[in-house]
Amino acid sequence: MDTYTYDENNVRYQLVKETPAKALNWLFIPGGPGGDSSYLKSLVDILPLEGKVWLIDLPGNGSNENDSFGDDFDRWIDIFPEVIERFENPVIVGHSFGGMFPLMFPELEKKLKGFVILNSAPSLWMEEAVKYAGQFDLPDISESMQAFVQEPCQKTFDRALDACMPYYFPKETLDLGRSLLKPIPFRYQPAVWWQTKAVELNFSAKWVPEKVPTRIVSGKYDCITPHTLFDKDKRFKRDNIEYSHFDNAGHVPWLENPEGVKQVFIKLQETI
Repeated sequence: MDTYTYDENNVRYQLVKETPAKALNWLFIPGGPGGDSSYLKSLVDILPLEGKVWLIDLPGNGSNENDSFGDDFDRWIDIFPEVIERFENPVIVGHSFGGMFPLMFPELEKKLKGFVILNSAPSLWMEEAVKYAGQFDLPDISESMQAFVQEPCQKTFDRALDACMPYYFPKETLDLGRSLLKPIPFRYQPAVWWQTKAVELNFSAKWVPEKVPTRIVSGKYDCITPHTLFDKDKRFKRDNIEYSHFDNAGHVPWLENPEGVKQVFIKLQETI
């Protein structure tokens, strides 16, 4: 049985691995938002990380259902810095939304020991994703997406998400990717919030790591948050930021290239 701890804001923490070699706290922030952090166990399991490894779900994310503030996910913006502040020597590992969200908080520059950005974006991504996907022979998802827009609920969201799977994974790992993500609790309300909020904010990174050792990971077949967004963003061309791009990978690159992703973490850990 999984063991969770909660703070006063109902943020959920799960300690999934611990080794005494280094006093680091690896904080894994899932994508979506809305996707339960449990899918990141498949990544944690292949990584020889030193210190404590945590999966973190903000209130209302995944199976961390919480009614204390309804669907006011703007609260996430208020409480996220507090989450990071709880830990000594934190290293954020953010996937998709989990990599975008920390970029809203310049105060992390003085707190983080490291940052891994997995298949994410430094700015609004929707238009670029449509353009990038055009080079691949992918199925039309407009019907499923329109059904969700017309009747936003968990049922139509789940159908739309399943229809989008070819945009997440190359053909070779599509079935494997589906088997990883389909059982995961994925609440639609946070996803709708972020789609709206990102446009409202004209989302663009408020923080670019200046000295924090940072690794940006991407995959050729990721048509959700295409690598071209970071490639074009000159703000992220810095000596402390290194890129790893995998030509055989999609939105979840540790499925297609576990060894390559593992090496990214090993090399980062050596610098901290």
